[in-house]
Amino acid sequence: MPIKKVKLEARPSRPARAPSRGGDDAGSRGDRSKRLLDLVMILLRARTPVTYRDIREQFLAYQTLNIEAGLRAFERDKADLLELGVPIRYITPDEDDSLEDGGYVIDMKRFKMPEVRLTPDEISALVLAASVAHAMPGGTYPKIVDLALKKLAFDLPELPDTPTEFPRPAPVLVHFPERRIGVRPDLSEIYATIEAATRHRKRVTLTYQAAATGMVSKRDLDPYALVYREGAWLAVGWCHLRREVRTFRVDRIHEAVIAPKPKSPDFERPTAFDVKAYAQRSPWTFTSDPPEEVQLALAPAAAEVGNEDFGPTAIKRTEGDRVLVTFDCGNLEFAATRVLAAKGAIRLLRGDRLRARIHVELDAIEAHYPVRPDLTARVATAEALGGAAITEVTATGGSASPAAITEVTATGGNASATGGNASAEMAEIRDA
Repeated sequence: MPIKKVKLEARPSRPARAPSRGGDDAGSRGDRSKRLLDLVMILLRARTPVTYRDIREQFLAYQTLNIEAGLRAFERDKADLLELGVPIRYITPDEDDSLEDGGYVIDMKRFKMPEVRLTPDEISALVLAASVAHAMPGGTYPKIVDLALKKLAFDLPELPDTPTEFPRPAPVLVHFPERRIGVRPDLSEIYATIEAATRHRKRVTLTYQAAATGMVSKRDLDPYALVYREGAWLAVGWCHLRREVRTFRVDRIHEAVIAPKPKSPDFERPTAFDVKAYAQRSPWTFTSDPPEEVQLALAPAAAEVGNEDFGPTAIKRTEGDRVLVTFDCGNLEFAATRVLAAKGAIRLLRGDRLRARIHVELDAIEAHYPVRPDLTARVATAEALGGAAITEVTATGGSASPAAITEVTATGGNASATGGNASAEMAEIRDA
């Protein structure tokens, strides 16, 4: 059987692909980066829209045997440039009558950013804000802040030949507080870890020491934000142990370990979460303890406390010259501190656990400052006689006799003959 000879047409040979190596990947990335830059330069230099046909002739990566494959490669590059902020547009003949075919351009109005010129007041505000980061104990950004401030100073206009006509703004004076003695050297690394976890939405495991009890515990935290408040940095996020949003002082964190796979987010921030509103919450609404219903009576001397935020469940009503506030208290430490600081102007009417917390605070104060009987007698005598008797008692030898104290009590004073060791204020708080 005769064999039919078939003429084979020569096809363009495809370049042989070299064996894959670690260095080839880096070379491919370099070639692609160069291609993207060259594509941008071609579109920037063009005075008219550039068609895909003209673009294809400039790049071997688009000159594939399968035209669709080359077009897909171009579309990928175009998408990457758009993601990088290069505003590539496709102009159709309907938009420009002078065109026969559609082509690509870069929108120059969107591509070129206007020159940023800061006023002296704006520079002052930025310098003041930068001073907070620069002066933060254990800060991570001193060098970055210094470089940014130098750039701001460099951006100031030069002094003209006629300075009286265009006076140079007065220098910005900023006080950088000295770093506190005793700041832990690892605080900078802990802050950097939490900042990176916040930025990349990574879970972080904290070794945290509570302020109230001093107990150390492990906490898994999804950090939503870092907040600077009252001289301390706070990490705000979802605590997996407490199953709610909690706040952690960075300087009470002993260790912070970020979860593996840094480029893979572990959580999404709630869209309704407002870090500014959260940072401005009233301490009465914090939930560091299991909440209990508490009722406080505010005397006229503490009337302004009634304007504070006690939470959405709080009920306020006026009774005579005092204001009664009933609310769910989950921050017993803060509440006890406010009650004691009010010196009797805030009385606790309801709340057993808060009452017990106040007793603990009073016992701790009494243990640190034991009452001296002779001093108690002097104070009681001074209170009874309006301060005049204390001089007389001191002149007679430094202490009052039981008879003198009894005489003071008989005249209407409030001193005890035995020199009790609890002040009227403490007794009032304990009996409340």
